[in-house]
Amino acid sequence: MDGERDAVIIPFPLHRLSDSSDDIPQETEAIVHELEREEPAEVTPKVTKRAHNVSLHALSGKSHSVAEMREKLQARELPEETIESELEELSRVGLLDDDALASDLVERYATRDRLARRAVEQKLRARKLPPGVIEHALAELESDAEGGLAEEAARERLRKMGSLAPAVAKRRLYSYLQRKGFSSGDISEAIAQVLG
Repeated sequence: MDGERDAVIIPFPLHRLSDSSDDIPQETEAIVHELEREEPAEVTPKVTKRAHNVSLHALSGKSHSVAEMREKLQARELPEETIESELEELSRVGLLDDDALASDLVERYATRDRLARRAVEQKLRARKLPPGVIEHALAELESDAEGGLAEEAARERLRKMGSLAPAVAKRRLYSYLQRKGFSSGDISEAIAQVLG
C-alpha cells in the first residue's frame, strides 16, 4: 500500500559489563563521576535581580514568613545561595520578620476574629512559622480570657442571627463557636450567658 514501508532492523552489538568495577575503564568511570556531580547554578546579577523581583512581588500582596518566602523562591528554581542571600537581605531591612508577623496574626485572629487559642495556633502553623515563634506570640494571649472571648463571639453572632427559636439559636451558636476553636466547656458557658 502507498506510504507503507517495511521496518528496517539495524543490529547493534551488545557489550555486557560485569558487576565488578575493575572491568570498567578508568576514563568511563571519570566521565560518569563528572556527569553525576551537579554543578551549582551560577549566581549572576540577573539571577539575584530575579529573586528580588519574585520576593517583592509576593510581599506586595501580603506579608510572608521566612519559610513561606523560601518556598516561593525555591518554586522558581533559583540557586540555594541566591535564595539564602535574598532571605537575609529581606530580614535585614525588615520585610521578613517572623516575630512581628506572628504578633500581627495573633492580634488579628484572637482580637478581631475572636478565635480561640487553639484555632489561632493552627493558623500560625499554617503560615509555616517556627514553633518557638508561635509559642512566644501565643504567650501574649491570656489563657483565662478564653471564656470571655467565647461569650463576646456568641453575643456578636446572636445579634446577626435575628429572631430564632431558642433551640435553633443554641444549636447554631454551638456550631459557630466550635468552628472558632473553643472548648465545649467555654461554649456551653458562653451560650448560657447570652441566651440566659
